[in-house]
Amino acid sequence: RGQVESVQEARLLEARRFTTERDEFEILTELQHYGGKTNLIDFTADCFIALFFACDGNHSQDGRVILLERTAAIDDYIHEPSRPVNRVIAQKSVFVRPPEGFVEPDDTVVISAQLKAPLLSYLRRCHGIAAETIYNDLHGYIRYAAIHQEAFSTSNAAEARIESGDYQRAIEGFNQALALNPQLIEAYNGRGVAYRNLGKLDLAIMDFTRSIALDSDYADVYNNRGVVYFDKGELDLAIQDFTQAIDVGWQDDVAYSNRGIAYLYKGEHERAVQDFTSAIDRDPNYPSSYYNRGESWLHLREWDKARADLNVALNKGADIVASFLEDYDNVAAFEQQHGVQIPPDLAEMLGG
Repeated sequence: RGQVESVQEARLLEARRFTTERDEFEILTELQHYGGKTNLIDFTADCFIALFFACDGNHSQDGRVILLERTAAIDDYIHEPSRPVNRVIAQKSVFVRPPEGFVEPDDTVVISAQLKAPLLSYLRRCHGIAAETIYNDLHGYIRYAAIHQEAFSTSNAAEARIESGDYQRAIEGFNQALALNPQLIEAYNGRGVAYRNLGKLDLAIMDFTRSIALDSDYADVYNNRGVVYFDKGELDLAIQDFTQAIDVGWQDDVAYSNRGIAYLYKGEHERAVQDFTSAIDRDPNYPSSYYNRGESWLHLREWDKARADLNVALNKGADIVASFLEDYDNVAAFEQQHGVQIPPDLAEMLGG
């Protein structure tokens, strides 16, 4: 006890040279505010703010909420600033100054690492609690603006590694970005893409889901998660995600084309045709949409329409034979599987 107090007294004596403040406790709270070492333990009287602090950290590790009952014995150690700064007010801070430099908690609640992102999203959405409201002064702004900029730059560098096919190093970069800013939705999305390319589909879905928890209107992530569900053969979940991507405003050809492919594999060929038509309306120069719609017409035995679409796909540079052979061994296998007889000219277009 004596050592803790003597060290702190020496620090206070030195700190007085750099401030006009005379009150000892006010100097300590200011030191604590700017990152100085003191024997003040900063609690909050608000359970939601405590939950924010437990979640606003490394998302690969569990967080903790430490509970301390306000008893008569603890009251002797509690101090409240007479002129609290913005951050102290926002955080509903209660400073405990135990002579020994520590207190035994009455209880501890562990927050699972997997819950951190959705809880941060809930706190922002339902209680207005986020980094910009908790650290609401110039010092907090400068500190967190720098951290968030570093996180954004690190995430962008990781995105470049995806483009070059270096998926493992991309994941390492996204991990670094998320350690700096656990609410960076682009990093979760990017890491999910990297996991998908490595075949780690369940990890990809976890990251896309975390990104959606932070921003439920992020259409790109719904599409990406839908692709992974498609890879897993979970077509209904894939269709749900592609539909959500469209509903929140992603109106380009990709989501429609992806949903059309899911419907095609599910055997809902009329719906597949509708989606490929919507994709073509949005990008009439993309040959795969014509091929996919042409294949859908084959299932529906609409030979003229199939012939027209396959010819357009061929003229736009699509390798329609290779695309057909991705799903079927040959034309005869298609005919046997579906009980149809493809016209000879169409059969020849598809490799005989």
